[in-house]
Amino acid sequence: MKYSKIVVMFFILLITSCSAQNFSEINYKAHTRGSAVEIVVKNNTIKYRTNNNKKEFKLAKEEIKHLNEIIKGISLKEIGELESPTNKRFSDGALIANFRIVVENKKYTSSTFDAGNPPKELKKLEDLLYSLIKLKE
Repeated sequence: MKYSKIVVMFFILLITSCSAQNFSEINYKAHTRGSAVEIVVKNNTIKYRTNNNKKEFKLAKEEIKHLNEIIKGISLKEIGELESPTNKRFSDGALIANFRIVVENKKYTSSTFDAGNPPKELKKLEDLLYSLIKLKE
């Protein structure tokens, strides 16, 4: 009887912690001299802004679900320590990019990386954000 209560409590905690990890905001910024890109996902909306463009689209539930799945696969506490595979941003060879992800009112900010070539842990997220923009245009 004791063990069944412990097992039930474990599963309740597991389910609660998994469902509580949904993001409330994703902010992707990439910039260099004279050029900037910003993608913000918040409240089922994706906003895309460049120097010359500004667009806003509603996201489907499946798209939000896919973003949440990708974020759950990222160790958010460690994204500030991830190393960029390339360093072209140091000589204006690439935009300087980073992510800020908000989950349960906690902000997690990644280290900077070359736009288009993030650490492997963030590649799926960057690719999905750009594909969502292209799908909506």
